[in-house]
Amino acid sequence: MPFRRLMILMLVAATMLAATAAFAADARSYAVYPFEMNGPSQYKYLSRGIQTMLTSRLNWTGHFEPMVGSADLKEADRPKGKIEEVKKIQSLGVDYIALGSVVIAGKKASIDVRMINGDGHSWTKSAQTTISELIPAIDGIAKDIKGELFQKPGSKKATEEEQKREEARPESPMNPEFVTAAGAGKVMESTINPQFRYQGGTETPGRWRSQSMKFVNRGGFVQDVTGDGKKDLVVLTETSVKVLGIDGQRLKEVVSYEYGKLYSGLRISGIDLDRDGVYEVVLCTEMNRKPYSFILSFKGKTTKVLLDRNRNFLSVVRTPPNFTEALVGQRYDPSRTFYSKHLVEYTFSNGELVPVRKMNVPEYTNVFNLTYLPLKEGDYKIIVLNKYGRINLYDKNLEPLYESADSYNSSSTSLDTVSKGRGMNEENEKSRLEHLYFIPIPIEVASISDPNKKEVLLNKDLSVAGQIFSNYKNFSQGEIHAEFWDGVGLNLAWKTRRIKGTVTGYGVADIDNDGADELYCIMNTYPGALGIKHRKTLVMAYELNMGQ
Repeated sequence: MPFRRLMILMLVAATMLAATAAFAADARSYAVYPFEMNGPSQYKYLSRGIQTMLTSRLNWTGHFEPMVGSADLKEADRPKGKIEEVKKIQSLGVDYIALGSVVIAGKKASIDVRMINGDGHSWTKSAQTTISELIPAIDGIAKDIKGELFQKPGSKKATEEEQKREEARPESPMNPEFVTAAGAGKVMESTINPQFRYQGGTETPGRWRSQSMKFVNRGGFVQDVTGDGKKDLVVLTETSVKVLGIDGQRLKEVVSYEYGKLYSGLRISGIDLDRDGVYEVVLCTEMNRKPYSFILSFKGKTTKVLLDRNRNFLSVVRTPPNFTEALVGQRYDPSRTFYSKHLVEYTFSNGELVPVRKMNVPEYTNVFNLTYLPLKEGDYKIIVLNKYGRINLYDKNLEPLYESADSYNSSSTSLDTVSKGRGMNEENEKSRLEHLYFIPIPIEVASISDPNKKEVLLNKDLSVAGQIFSNYKNFSQGEIHAEFWDGVGLNLAWKTRRIKGTVTGYGVADIDNDGADELYCIMNTYPGALGIKHRKTLVMAYELNMGQ
């Protein structure tokens, strides 16, 4: 019996060795010569670098493998004519050789790669790019070559559906602080060495940062709320609403409203109620889990309370069909959790809220996690951030379409949503388990590069502690992602480089009043998990039209 098992094992091993040998024998081989460089002498070093990059990117183990010692080929060894090319293939014992050249003029670069087989047949792949985008261009050329030789999975030409998805992708703003997603339309240009660009300094081109202010914020927005024709930064703190002027990239407090220590601020929003170009501020607070909302005016740099302690959770949402700013309210119900389908759109008239319509929204929607994404020809999608921070996408008939794998827009501002049954006494504060709902950062929908393509701006949560502890929301860093609807779900178009600090709000506005919009981020500094009490407020802004 042992002898029989040994024989079976030997037969299996022999079969596997034969299969491996046959598999290796089927693999075609290639050799890549150093590239011919045409341009300024400072780029001559790229000849060897591009050779190495193309060699590694053409490799497909078991199918298309580089010649052993391919890296030892020298520029002087390059064949000079068609006859010599065939002889080189025969002497090297490979199936193909790759000969390439690069022409550099200013920031532009042109790449040509010619593949030659043993019969002398050749074909060329070319790409027009920039110096900073040579690597993605070489990736694309290698992918095309393998696609033609093998129809390698992922290398075939895009289907009509895939092409439509790619056409829906918005172009990336021209800013070295933004990272373009693979396949995006516009290529970033920058003369800055990418090795030094990942985090950037305070004077990074295309980005500016304000000074730090000695208070902690819970989010905010940028609009003209004082009526002086300049954009203001409005932020929510633990006890007040502050209006800050922006002068020479510096913040200066202009006016504020103290809502008191008894209340806990949840969110502030901006809306131009009387359409005079000056925005009013909608403040939503809670006390003992009950909502108290205010509408404030800061015209003339003086504070006026237009609506005082309304008993709705109140926020501002751009609602269909016109997607203009609207007041959306939600009543408090002690027998339910905070999630409720009973959302109502209001107008503000004669100092009171007047109901307009009951909104038809998906389950688990509330006034803080709802956003509409306008599309072409009156169509739209509904975005709901669930309690785990994941994006749920619905069509206008409330049919679910997509859920993200990652979480976005988390904040440390929370609301206790413990409910009790009707007729039942509420649990004792000490004995009951708190159920916290964290109020998400508002989602911004904007048309940045193309007025016909909407981009969903999201803050990507980045924190090791936040992944382990569900109630830890003081993120040490973040990224702003621009995502678009590709017909199936949300797909990344571009993103910012890492932002050091806890992002509490963001948007697109002319924050520095220079006539051009910026992407701005409202932040709290992150002095470490043990230094939370030393957090400060600052603002970071990114130019969107550099080079235009």
